[in-house]
Amino acid sequence: MSEYSKEELEIQLNSADKDVAIDALMYLCFNIADPEWIQGKCIEAIENGKDEDVRGLGITCIGHVARMHSQINRGKLMPVLEKCLKDPTLSGRAEDALQDIEMFIK
Repeated sequence: MSEYSKEELEIQLNSADKDVAIDALMYLCFNIADPEWIQGKCIEAIENGKDEDVRGLGITCIGHVARMHSQINRGKLMPVLEKCLKDPTLSGRAEDALQDIEMFIK
């Protein structure tokens, strides 16, 4: 995979093709060194994602941010994750992300 700018990733994240959006989420999670921006994109994927897989990966990526960067914006993320806990299709991933946050954020 080649290098992508934030602008290119924004376009890919909004793609109607879920595989393009998923690839963009994976790329930004592991290749962009801006945890605050990544978290914002994850929240957008969770709240605006038309596909359950995209929404779920957004949640999983939050756990990766906690693990890799040892920082999250609790004020922004916790309400989103708490809402996801009430969604049967997303609750397992939300629980995993919350466990990662508990484990890796001091």
